[in-house]
Amino acid sequence: MYMKAPALNVRRPATLLMLLTVLTLTGCQLPRSGPMLSEMTGAHDNKDVIVMPVSRELAQQSHVPEVANFPARYRDLTQAGFDRLVPGDGINIKVWERGGLGVFAVDPSGASDLGNQEIDRSGHVTFPIIGKFQAEGLTLGQLHDAVMARLSTLVVGADISVTRVASERGQMVTVQGNLTKPGMYPITQTSQRLSSALAQAAPVQENPEQMIISLRRNKQVASVRLSDIYRNQNNDILLRAGDVITAYESKEFLTVLGAAGTQGRVAISKRNYSVLDALADSRGLDDKLADPRSVFLFTPAKAGVDGKPDKLPVVYQFDLTRPEQVALAREFTVREGQAIYISDAPFTQVQKVLSAFRFTMSAGFSATKAIDSDAGASSPSLAQ
Repeated sequence: MYMKAPALNVRRPATLLMLLTVLTLTGCQLPRSGPMLSEMTGAHDNKDVIVMPVSRELAQQSHVPEVANFPARYRDLTQAGFDRLVPGDGINIKVWERGGLGVFAVDPSGASDLGNQEIDRSGHVTFPIIGKFQAEGLTLGQLHDAVMARLSTLVVGADISVTRVASERGQMVTVQGNLTKPGMYPITQTSQRLSSALAQAAPVQENPEQMIISLRRNKQVASVRLSDIYRNQNNDILLRAGDVITAYESKEFLTVLGAAGTQGRVAISKRNYSVLDALADSRGLDDKLADPRSVFLFTPAKAGVDGKPDKLPVVYQFDLTRPEQVALAREFTVREGQAIYISDAPFTQVQKVLSAFRFTMSAGFSATKAIDSDAGASSPSLAQ
């Protein structure tokens, strides 16, 4: 006669384990990359941010001009040009007397060479016998007339020549920055314009669209892109002595976060770099996670004025399930410091719950099976 041992209730611990795990999951926030669409809408309703669905008007307002220009003052031709004398210019004057009065000593050619004289910092130049002249800002012709007027009080009749000394140049510009040959370059009759100085210094132009050319003149600075000089001849301005030209690469970034193919900083590679460009450079939306209705462009809050609080950040919403919104994403220009965020789709949260539940159930069944196995092995059969 055999007697069966009493059955142990081994399923209760496994069942309790599953229930406790499910309760833990429902009580905790599932991991995700950021706010969902409903939460963004709620933040707008609570006046924490301003969520604006993108429109054609907003896309057009985001554009920057395809060509930027130097201010009009940089194109003022009345104060520019190779013929204007500046401090540092070397001037030579030769005099030919008439009538043999002998006021000036002559060389074998019959001319009196008054030597090479440099225009000083105050803009004056001084010659033996005939004295000091205000030369800065004059042309060579105007200086010639001023010298002739003074000479007429000393000599009854004379001819003179007024020339600039080629080896002594005051009309120099400085070209610096991301260049092959930075340095100081003279303004000459054949190289009076900005493009000439740049050609000599040879910018390292991997991307002319992102190469900034900055010009400092009289403590004022203006900038255009290298491509602007190519596109608009008016930006190839006449240089003035003392101009400082700086060439440097524009390095601007925005951030892409959320359900994107790749998260991180994305370089802005052209002038009107768009939302669609940024999404393409970050490998698009993640098909398994992204909600295409919830692509947001975050802009920094603007500072308040007159003691008023800062304005609310504006967040532009793109619904990429609509073809016209995809077209607007292609036209909407982004800027340095902005951020694109892509929300998770609602179903991804459901998938995470189901995945966690499947894992919990699997763990529970495994535990139950292990307990049953251990219980069966430890239950002896009593023979009588």
